[in-house]
Amino acid sequence: MEDTLMRVFAADTIKSVMGKFGIPEDEPIENRMITRSLESAQTKIEGFNFDSRKHVLEYDNVLNHQRTVIYERRRKMLLGGPEAVDEYLTMLSAGESPLEKGVPPSSEAGVVNFGKLVEQKKQQLGAEFYPAISRLILQTIDLFWVEHLEVMDYLRGSVNLRAYGQRDPLVEYKREGLKLFKDMEENIVNQVLHVFPHVGGAPIQEQVKLQEVHEQAQLIGSGDEESDAQHHGNIPLNKGGGLGGLSSSRSEPKNPDGSRIGRNDPCFCGSGKKYKKCHGV
Repeated sequence: MEDTLMRVFAADTIKSVMGKFGIPEDEPIENRMITRSLESAQTKIEGFNFDSRKHVLEYDNVLNHQRTVIYERRRKMLLGGPEAVDEYLTMLSAGESPLEKGVPPSSEAGVVNFGKLVEQKKQQLGAEFYPAISRLILQTIDLFWVEHLEVMDYLRGSVNLRAYGQRDPLVEYKREGLKLFKDMEENIVNQVLHVFPHVGGAPIQEQVKLQEVHEQAQLIGSGDEESDAQHHGNIPLNKGGGLGGLSSSRSEPKNPDGSRIGRNDPCFCGSGKKYKKCHGV
């Protein structure tokens, strides 16, 4: 009688009746009333579980439909080649300019019409135009799709609270999910329009940086060659006949605190040996 199923669904009268009969806990219970109560409780539990699985499937179908749309769009962009890019750009330029979307025109050409900007980028990038634009579109889709999944997950966890306002959580989830999906599509278009005028600028800057690094490496390499020449005996002599780059006398040994170390003093390394038999050799 202390089972969770019985405590939640069985009537309190059953427990009181069983207490009056004084049936031991370790004895099997064979009573028609208790059996019917257990069957009724199990039927209710199965019904609740079925409804729960049904709602999970309906919630998943909302996101699965959106996932199908996004994946099909990505697959088309990945496998469609230049034709898919041209089709997407045609959709963007259909009566829309970057200024109408709040995007400033390219500072290099000062163009406003998106179609003219596309032609200019084709001439600027050449064979790299279609791969660059395809990467831009795919990266933008991936960025906003991941963000959309996080928002949908939060919505699913909080939409059940709307049942307190006499509203169906599933209907609210479908309605809000559709609105969020449309907002995501609009954000993707706006982001592509915003970044498109700047495509091709970053690689040029990277080439300049690589050129600077290459020049610095050459300077370092020439310095290494000079040091190698000195190492192999090509060091010029000074007027006194000594080595030009080295001191004629060895520097005096000192402790870490700056005091002078005698040859018979303990070595500063802590080995316990005298300095002349350790680091002073």
